[in-house]
Amino acid sequence: MSHVTTVSLLSLVGVLCATPARAQECPSPSGRHVRVVGSATVRMPPDRVSFSVGVETLHANVSEAFRANARKVEAVLAALKAKGVQAKELQTSGLEISSRNPDGTPARGYRVANRVTVTREQAAGVGELIEAAIGAGANEANQLSFFVADPGTAQKRGLELAFESARAKAVTLAALAKQPLGEALCVIEAVAFGNPMSNVAQMSRGGADTIEPGTEAITFAVNVVFALGAPAPR
Repeated sequence: MSHVTTVSLLSLVGVLCATPARAQECPSPSGRHVRVVGSATVRMPPDRVSFSVGVETLHANVSEAFRANARKVEAVLAALKAKGVQAKELQTSGLEISSRNPDGTPARGYRVANRVTVTREQAAGVGELIEAAIGAGANEANQLSFFVADPGTAQKRGLELAFESARAKAVTLAALAKQPLGEALCVIEAVAFGNPMSNVAQMSRGGADTIEPGTEAITFAVNVVFALGAPAPR
């Protein structure tokens, strides 16, 4: 492969890895550079948990359905509070009054559904909370997720690893082109792909003991422009 073709290939690879708006912000004085993207994933134990419990009531009279459902919700809230859940950790996240079932078919009367979401700083013991809510009358439990409240605590290490990844790519590309790799001309934090901030979990029939929070994968990425030195004379 000729020298000109190699440089063009490197430039093309770099341009594809950088965002168009950033492409001309950090050119090297000689015009010889390579743009790469580095990414890294840091795993952290979750320190927050969130789940929803719901109560649904069906009655021929809409007012009675509403009142009966409200009593059930109060019982569920009391059971959660008895387990240590504070009022600030509870939020009504859904209220529905309908004469139709969730699938759109006509209901045998009026259906009232109320959903409450619990968000806690303490991830442990979530299984017991869900069981307490079900025991108090909740007939729906879902949207269980564990997450990291402040992923910024892993930012320094994540960006370090992402930059090392970018440099390793640049070293490989420069070596393939038989050109020395120069200094980093600019480093731009990129938007991490995917949504690594939350981890949806499921509770199996085993009950509370089967819920495992695991760890959260937080992804970091950087766009880096490295200078390329002059090729060695032949």
